[in-house]
Amino acid sequence: MKIDLVKPELKHVTQISNVLNDFLKNSNEMISGIQGASDIHTFENIDEWIKFAQEGTGKEGWMPFRQFLAINEENEIVGFINLRLQLNDYLLNFGGHIGYGVCPSQRKKGFATEMLRQIIKIAKKEGITEILITCLETNIASEKVILNNCGIFEDARIKDGENIKRFWIK
Repeated sequence: MKIDLVKPELKHVTQISNVLNDFLKNSNEMISGIQGASDIHTFENIDEWIKFAQEGTGKEGWMPFRQFLAINEENEIVGFINLRLQLNDYLLNFGGHIGYGVCPSQRKKGFATEMLRQIIKIAKKEGITEILITCLETNIASEKVILNNCGIFEDARIKDGENIKRFWIK
């Protein structure tokens, strides 16, 4: 399985729309936002989100970031992943450097593990030597992805009544 992480461009609008429909049909993730998609659900249209993602500066209070689409060998978007270049207090406690989400129809195929492997390389090129990544305690699949990429468990912290597990990758 081969994927490439690419920056979103206007040529991806139709594919991104199809991916959003996949999330809508197959999960309730659109309500709270798609992990790794930099608040895409809050934008009026995909063109605006692409511009926002390309700028990488975020909204007020956000840290600078790099947004990527994960594209498979068939040139289909299989997920979103973003890298936060700095951590504020919230990200240090709950969000980490990396957020990712795999399309519901593409899960359990190894894409998340490969996406994380590739973004770790990008993080290191950006000068991030210790990478924090988090997941809900109940998200066993994400925890396995993190562990498969040499994540070392540090602790769990409570946010909104849920345990957030924190891992470091060096």
